[in-house]
Amino acid sequence: MSKPTALIFSTDPLAAALIGAAVELSGFAAAFPTNGETARDALLRARPSVALVDCDDEGACTEAFFGPALMMKTRVAVFSSSRSRRELEPIAEEFNVRTFSLPIEMADLAELLLKG
Repeated sequence: MSKPTALIFSTDPLAAALIGAAVELSGFAAAFPTNGETARDALLRARPSVALVDCDDEGACTEAFFGPALMMKTRVAVFSSSRSRRELEPIAEEFNVRTFSLPIEMADLAELLLKG
């Protein structure tokens, strides 16, 4: 049986790698967009059960990504290391997605991945 996939978008390569490692420790396969790949194309390629989106990534933190992701039943959570959680709330409310802040505890990430 294959592992569920978590697609990770981040403008910070180190943050993406750390989140990817934590995702894998939680029992998911980590996937990332390839160079030059649009957020939507990465979504269609990876078919993830969860997408973790850095809202500093202007290609992924948009209605053009959230709409198709939610239609595919992909759970979405938005985060940012450079913005406060309060600034993420309008995005989360508009698209009905979860938020989290970095750093995040492993148990909290695992719950987010499993329960959305």
